[in-house]
Order: sequence, then C-alpha cells, then structure tokens
Amino acid sequence: MQDVTGMVANAGSFRDPSGQIFSEDGRIYRSIFAPGVRDFESARDAGVYASLMERGLLVSHEEVTVGALAPEGTVICLSHPRLPMISYPWEWPFSLLKEAALIHMEAMEMILPRGFWLRDATAFNAQFDGKRVVLIDTLSVGKRIPESPWVAYGQFCSHFLAPLAMAAYGDIRMLSLWRNYIDGFPLDLAAGMVPFWKRCRPGLFMHLTLHARAQTMADKKEDIGKTEVVKQPKVSDRGLIGLIRSLRRTIEGIGWKRSSKVWEAYGDIRTYQAEDVTRKSEYVDKVVQALNPDMVWDLGANTGEFSLIAASHGAFVVSIDGDPACTEYLYKKASSGDESRKILPLTMDLANPSPGLGWDSRERLSLADRGPADLVLALALLHHLVLSACVPLWMIAKWLGTLGEHLLVEFVPPDDPMVQKLIRNRRGEHLPYDLQVFKASLGEIFRFQDEMALPNGRTLFLLKRV
Repeated sequence: MQDVTGMVANAGSFRDPSGQIFSEDGRIYRSIFAPGVRDFESARDAGVYASLMERGLLVSHEEVTVGALAPEGTVICLSHPRLPMISYPWEWPFSLLKEAALIHMEAMEMILPRGFWLRDATAFNAQFDGKRVVLIDTLSVGKRIPESPWVAYGQFCSHFLAPLAMAAYGDIRMLSLWRNYIDGFPLDLAAGMVPFWKRCRPGLFMHLTLHARAQTMADKKEDIGKTEVVKQPKVSDRGLIGLIRSLRRTIEGIGWKRSSKVWEAYGDIRTYQAEDVTRKSEYVDKVVQALNPDMVWDLGANTGEFSLIAASHGAFVVSIDGDPACTEYLYKKASSGDESRKILPLTMDLANPSPGLGWDSRERLSLADRGPADLVLALALLHHLVLSACVPLWMIAKWLGTLGEHLLVEFVPPDDPMVQKLIRNRRGEHLPYDLQVFKASLGEIFRFQDEMALPNGRTLFLLKRV
C-alpha cells in the first residue's frame, strides 16, 4: 500500500487508466479518472449498474464527495462496501471459480442488449462478499464497440475456461499454476493438458482447442515492425449473444468429480473417539461465544466442522485446507444454507501459504497481509507442520502471531497414534516436539488464557497475543 495525502492507494489497482481503488479509515473508495467518465455516466444513466446490483451480480456503490482525500485527477468518486476477505483464484474451490465464470456470462447477457459489455473478464474482478460471488470492478462495464468481437473473449477463456477444463479433466492441483500465470493460463498449455477426447467436445473444441491454435498462428505471423492495421471481423448483436450463450453452456458442462485419498475421509480415520469430538466441538463453541469474533480463520480445517460452529455464531470464517476435495465439499455445503454461507473455503498448503505476487510482489496480497483475524483456529495442525513439513515450533508460533489476536490451538502429544504414525520411520531424527517446547515457543508470542484436556490426551489451549 502507498500512503498519499492521507489516503492509502490499493497496491493491486494501478493498471486501469480509468480509475483506482483507495481507502481511508477502513472505508473503500473508487476514483474515476477522465478516461472512465463517459462509460460510467452512460451505464449509470441507462440504469445498467442499478440492474446489475439488483440482480446481485455487481458490488454496490454510491457516488460521494471526499475532496482532497481522492487521488489527483479524480472526476467522480464512489464508495463501496468493504469485502470481508480478498481471495485469489489459485486458492478457490472449483465451484467458486465456476460460479465466478458464470456471473460474467449472466452479466454479459443482461447488458449486451442495452449496448454495453464487460471491457475485461479477469478472475480478479470477482470476489466472495460474504453471501455470494459478485463482480467488483465497476469500471469493467463499458459501451460496446458496434460490430466488434468481444474484447475480453481471450481473457475470459484464459482466466476461466482453461483452468476449469484443466482442473476437471486433467488434475485439480493444476489450479495452483495460477501463481505462475496470474495474467491467465496460456491456452495452448491448457489444451495440451486436457485429454483429446475432452477437448474435442463441441464447446471446448471451439473456445479452447481452436482458440489456442488461432493464438499460436497469430503469434507466428506477427511482424514486430508491421504498422498496417489488421482488419477485425464484424460481429452482429445476435452473433455476440450466441457466443456468450455458447461459453455459458460450455462452462456449465464442465464438472469436477470430487475425490480425496485421505482428508475428506478424515472423520472415518481419525484416531480419537466420538466423545473427544463432542467435547472438542463444545469447547470451540464456548470460545467463539465468549470472544464473539467478527473474523475467524480456521487453519487445517478439513471439511469444516469447526468452521461451521464459528459461522453459526455470526462470524465470517475463512476455512483453509490443503485438500481441494475438502474445500470443494465445504463450499457446496456452505452454499446450501443461509446460516453457513459466511464461510469462504480456500485451498492452501499452510507450509507454503500464498505469498505476495504480481508487480513488486504487492499486487496480490500474501495470506498474512490479509489479516489479522480476531480468532485463529489451529486444531490438529501443529504436529503436521513440525513433523511433516519440518517447521520448528518457534517459527510456527511467530507466524501464528502475525495472523490473529486470539489463538485456539490443539496440542497432540508425542505418544498420540497420529504423531507416532508421522515419526514411524524417523528413528528420533525430527525437530523438537513436546509440551515443554510447545508452551515455551507459543509463550514468546502469546499469553495462555485457558485450556481443556480431552480424554485422548490431547489438549486445547486458548491464547491471546501479547
């Protein structure tokens, strides 16, 4: 973030000459500069924004006056509600990415007949607002260029169609490649990763296979010194609507069969009994009620049984697990009931959490930069980080201290069956791990406030950052 005359410019909002996001005292604003005024006023006066917001497709806004706080060159200023958590497509469950793709298509079908379209279609223009996925870039709505192909067609295919097809028909773990391709997946790479019999299906054949070939041929023919204008094909209103509907049908037809070798079946394989689970759940419930947190991060959440407890008391819960099957399961479960919709499941290896990426490594925020949470749950997690990922306890404690004000953590003793399984072939060659080291490491960062022993020998500790 950059501090300018009392306001903070958003580090991920600098590429669009039409406007910029900034904040002041926790409030979120959007400056509209001269290049964006015509499109904004046209869409506003035509009722396009009102229709999109009424349908729940676009984040709301209000025109405001902030005076000298706004960046230089501001013509119009908008106020937006603050999102509970910014997240990125390399962290999203499959169904969240698919939902984000479909709201682009729904918005396009809605505004095209009015003479407007989405000027860009990047996955970063969609976010979870605590209830649903919405578009957040007000200025992506612009006047359609008559008879022009959709200017964001290639971007949509590389940000949505390609990764969804790779994940569904190749391997779900390919979504992690977003970290390398934050401007969108190369279509030729995606086409090569999708099995032949899948990429020859009608929609994928047109929008992925043929699209990738066309891009490759265009790149080969490109002459750097060439100055003549390439003639663009003309596209009628009917043709453009047909393209959008074809894309929508193609996206709707892509499905991922959720599977997991270990963690999704954790409830069946875990080494403690129903009484332990019940008492653990009751203690989590007690802590959440006592602290009444607005924001909870559940680290190593598995299928989210404790995330659901926190959400039931009104907290917004970021539920993080390394298994995409678990986060997909929880996203679908949370989407099925209003009471638990305030859960955002994210797929992330906590031994390699999301770093800062993009320009100057600040355009896309690291996990720590998106905190702190009011309460962090780290239940049945630390022994995995120490004994599987080989991260010392003191480093884990320091990291947890950057993430939240309160910490509810579970200590799994060395004689626990799960710990014994992790060190079975280590022959004593592992990092220090016992209750004394645990308390000493966390005690450097937190103050122990409460604890509860479970019948199986595990202990839950409530801590507060010093």
